[in-house]
Amino acid sequence: MNKITYFLAASMFFVFLWGVPLTARAEKSYASDQVEVLMRTGPSQQHAIVRMLKSGVALEVLERDQNKGYSRVRTTGGTEGWVLSRYLMAEPAARELLEKLSSDFSGSDSRPDSIRAQADLVRHELGMQKKQAETLEKDNKRLEAELSKIRQLSANAVQLNGENQEMRQQVADLKMKLGELEQENHALSGQIEREWFYAGALVLFAGLFLGLVIPRIQRRKRSRYNDF
Repeated sequence: MNKITYFLAASMFFVFLWGVPLTARAEKSYASDQVEVLMRTGPSQQHAIVRMLKSGVALEVLERDQNKGYSRVRTTGGTEGWVLSRYLMAEPAARELLEKLSSDFSGSDSRPDSIRAQADLVRHELGMQKKQAETLEKDNKRLEAELSKIRQLSANAVQLNGENQEMRQQVADLKMKLGELEQENHALSGQIEREWFYAGALVLFAGLFLGLVIPRIQRRKRSRYNDF
């Protein structure tokens, strides 16, 4: 009786673990027993519904769209369509396994060896499910870390973009000031050239004037000396 109780308890725990949806690892998959799986004509919720798949129905995976999260599958009856990949399991649904175990248990004799074999099978399946659960937990932590990095990079990108815009504005302001200084320099250069031109003309005029006046003054002085 104790062995039978242990077997039933282990079976219920096995059913609980199988309630977690698993990602399909092989071409053959099974519909989830947790939700109603809808088969659609395309990989989106906008496509028409082809049919509603029964819990635990066997499916053949034909194609996977990792970006949209859908898989193209085919039923044993030949119907093809798209379903959400997260609703596919690599093993039969827990409900189907429980029914099979119950059938096998009721159909087998109640000898200790048979019960022990069933218990060993359940323990083996439990071990496999624990490993899969640990793997999923590790993958989840890894994805969370990657998501955190992506968010940090996005925040840094936004900050860098703001700093880049600010630097571009500063460069534009400097170019404008440089243009104004170049215009002022050009104007000053022209003014200096004109002033030098005027100064040269004034010197030339003064030279000509002195060249004409000084000889006359000298001649007048000489004529005065001669009068004495």
